Amino acid sequence: MPGMRPIPTAFALLVFGLLLTALLPDTARADAQSPDAANDRDILVTFDNRGARMSSAGAGPPYQNRKRYAVSAKVRRIARRIAADYSLEEIDEWPIRSLGIYCSVFRIPAGGDPEAIITRLRQDSRVESAQRLQAFETGTTAAERYDDTYAGLQHVLDELDIASAHRYATGAGVRVAIVDSNVDARHEDLVGRLGRVSRFERPDAKIESSHGTAVASVIGARANNARGMVGIAPDAMIDAYVACWSRERGQGAVCDSFTLLKALDAALEDPPDILNLSLNGPQDPLVSRLLLKAHELGVVIVAAKPNDTGSAHDFPASMGEVIAVGVRRDADDDNDGYDDHDNNEPGSRAAILAPGEQILVAIPSNDYEFRSGTSLAAAHVSGMTALLLSLAPETESGRVTELLEQTQRAGRIDACSLLQMQQTDLECRALVEQPQGDPSEGDPSE
Repeated sequence: MPGMRPIPTAFALLVFGLLLTALLPDTARADAQSPDAANDRDILVTFDNRGARMSSAGAGPPYQNRKRYAVSAKVRRIARRIAADYSLEEIDEWPIRSLGIYCSVFRIPAGGDPEAIITRLRQDSRVESAQRLQAFETGTTAAERYDDTYAGLQHVLDELDIASAHRYATGAGVRVAIVDSNVDARHEDLVGRLGRVSRFERPDAKIESSHGTAVASVIGARANNARGMVGIAPDAMIDAYVACWSRERGQGAVCDSFTLLKALDAALEDPPDILNLSLNGPQDPLVSRLLLKAHELGVVIVAAKPNDTGSAHDFPASMGEVIAVGVRRDADDDNDGYDDHDNNEPGSRAAILAPGEQILVAIPSNDYEFRSGTSLAAAHVSGMTALLLSLAPETESGRVTELLEQTQRAGRIDACSLLQMQQTDLECRALVEQPQGDPSEGDPSE
């Protein structure tokens, strides 16, 4: 019409989108969920798949180089029959070799009662297990950049006495697996530091590389390369198993039970020395079974523990077989840096406390920034454990935990003191930094 201004295209699309959303049926809106969490109607159902033979993973990336255990025709028929009997839609599936099971992600009908269906499935003799598909979150937050000198940027190196520790061990010969988001393998501080990067995140998810890169850099960033930062164990080899993806809003990443199962199962095909889990969520029976398997295979498991008192999302750090790590704060000095607080479950180990505030980390595209969170505290302990295993390769998981606890009870945890607990003839900062007077002058204390 004459005199009428045209409606901007972007505004018209916005109005159209809002109208379309309003007209969508409730079920369609429910399925268009945020990628930050598992669908409330998704469940995990497993079937006994023991004895299945191994075959090459077929088609294309990211699984073309991975061996998969075949799923018997009988098991597939049972899964289809279960789907039909309970009116379920199969969303995804994967054979979990380490446990000898076939795992399916099913979606229950709209309006269905997940708990009631899970209860019925658990009573069905054809089913090995049934549970909800749960969401797990990583634990870092972005922090302001510093604008002062490198001395301030590397405060953790001083706190953990890394320079003294590196005189005796740098992590050489130790493999650390991280189950996390994607890692920037081309970062200047991580080139040559990654043994493998295997991806298991949701195929429709947005790739997130910031959190995984940060965790990998804290553990094993290259040392003495005239740039960037120094990792706690700069000669340890890092294997990245990508199970997490970008959150819709905010920092960090999110994973679910199914992607964690696939990543952990792949890691156990060639068990690492250390497994770093810088993530947490609700207790998960299937993930617990795989972590117990890892523990039986001698893997040292390190996980981030939320500092929130009474948090219900403290798994897997809540497991007794896992080294739980929280963030050390200044207020913890009165407690000798050891977490004996009431938020520890009865019978569980107290958390090891490590630096996790204002930590310099690598992020994609050869950049760096400061971040905080329990994810980074766990990464520091994984790095220190790599130094310990490099010095004493036969150290078992229980002994690692014992040494960490002893070190922390003796004062603030640091890498060199941890090594000294295992090998008492080492010299750490307390000795190294003493004034070295002229021997001919005698003992200055006399």
